[in-house]
Amino acid sequence: MVNVSLLLPIRSLKEEQDVESFEPPPEIDLRRQLKVLIHGWNADRNHFSILPIRTSYLVQDTHNLLVAEWGLIANLLYPTARNLVVPLSNRIGSILQKFIERVGIDPSQVHIIGHSLGAHIAGNVGRTFGGKLPRVTALDPAGPLFEPGSEDAVGPDAAQFVDVIHTDGQTLGEDTVRGHADFYPNYGLSSQPGCETLDIVTLHGCSHLRATGFYGESIPLPDSFIACACSWEEISRMDDNCLPDVRETTSRECVQMGEGTEPRLVVWPS
Repeated sequence: MVNVSLLLPIRSLKEEQDVESFEPPPEIDLRRQLKVLIHGWNADRNHFSILPIRTSYLVQDTHNLLVAEWGLIANLLYPTARNLVVPLSNRIGSILQKFIERVGIDPSQVHIIGHSLGAHIAGNVGRTFGGKLPRVTALDPAGPLFEPGSEDAVGPDAAQFVDVIHTDGQTLGEDTVRGHADFYPNYGLSSQPGCETLDIVTLHGCSHLRATGFYGESIPLPDSFIACACSWEEISRMDDNCLPDVRETTSRECVQMGEGTEPRLVVWPS
């Protein structure tokens, strides 16, 4: 598929490098964890929706980062772009697999992160590796034209650990449980903090983007978002005992949401 690429931003170079033709210089430590960031519909690799994550990783400078570019397809009508999720994922997965094999990166170092429609693409990229990658993170997976049983939606088979952050459930995003650990900040619905006074259209857009803002903030500040385990029924009822301010008086497990989530620590109730 044309118009799809993976680019490597390097602070010391003026231009991003296309990994299909680029040989990493010796100063790049290929032993670092590799983050692969995938934007959503109506966006591109420089879109403000993913800038919080991109910027945080580059400033922290403790990981290697690849950024997917599929902007020409992402700017097609939404139903068209949605129907291209699988071929897009196969193309990104193929580029990624060839790159890591060529430069000697082990798949155990790879973490895929996607927002909105890119969250579902991230899941399917994980499936191109047989679900053996250690982690896929889905940030407010796109809701329109996806059903709970959609086979091409992100799911727990995408990686050894799949974590999901929902911030605009039932509208631009979805509230369907998709991963091994699904996080519902502010119950996963609009309006998210800072979005309350906007009109109905921008309110949902703002809330939809909060997932990337939360995740971006969690990279340098992993203790910013503490989540406590709750059942889906408790979340649906918006029970107060799901809130982290009760963690000192409860036996519920509480963990970091975002970059600091440790798969071995997460055991959520059903």
